[in-house]
Amino acid sequence: MLKPTFDWLLNTHVLVFGLACFLLLYLVAEIGFQLGGLSRRHRPCQERELTGVGTITAGMLGLLAFTLGITIGIAQNRYEARRDLVVQEANAIGTAWLRAHLAGEDGPALAALIEDYAKARLAYTTADTTASEPALIARTNALQTEIWTKAQAVAARAPTAVTATLINALNDMFDQSLAQRFAFDSQVPANLAWMLLVGSVLAIGAMGFQLGLAGTRQVLLMVLLLLMWGGAMMLIADMNRPRIGAIQVDPAPLQWTIEGFGSGGATPH
Repeated sequence: MLKPTFDWLLNTHVLVFGLACFLLLYLVAEIGFQLGGLSRRHRPCQERELTGVGTITAGMLGLLAFTLGITIGIAQNRYEARRDLVVQEANAIGTAWLRAHLAGEDGPALAALIEDYAKARLAYTTADTTASEPALIARTNALQTEIWTKAQAVAARAPTAVTATLINALNDMFDQSLAQRFAFDSQVPANLAWMLLVGSVLAIGAMGFQLGLAGTRQVLLMVLLLLMWGGAMMLIADMNRPRIGAIQVDPAPLQWTIEGFGSGGATPH
């Protein structure tokens, strides 16, 4: 029950997820505060005990901050991989398109297929929902088969150094699509995400308990801390869901490559 609800929050909207994290942590902090206050009323703590509780709480928060940093780093690396692969795929498509024009009489037809392929890859990169992925992947595979069939005919008819470079360029272009698909599917390990969430609940609860023992309610500071913490978790969720949210891969390199088809200005790399 908990995991489907968690996934629903992630896939609905990252702002909803961030708000849910804030409310959950605030509730946990309040529960911890009430438990600390109850303990203080039954048996007042000595200064030494408060210091010990504070030390343990600080250690929990430090470990939690470390986990948060690792998780943000992994999410950022996934995002950087997707962004870099867009540039690499655009370069590979541009190179294959230029070399297709050297394939003699079959060159224009092959180049036209590569143009269609570039548009399909742009649609895959900019898709705003995972539901559209299967159709876009099927379109990519169909175009790869058609392009490869045409290239085989060219290579069989004229097995020259030029056609060899064309085949290599097409292979690279196809490889980039697989790498991009893997990058879009790759996310922060689920165990690490759950560890961060559970650790947040425990550490914030312990901090609320410490404040309850001390009998000091720091509402404003607690709200600010939880807003920052919820924002950090929302940032991770945003980078971890490439199809939704504000942090998405910039498709500009593919768009520029497609624009270059019209002017003949695509540049090989």
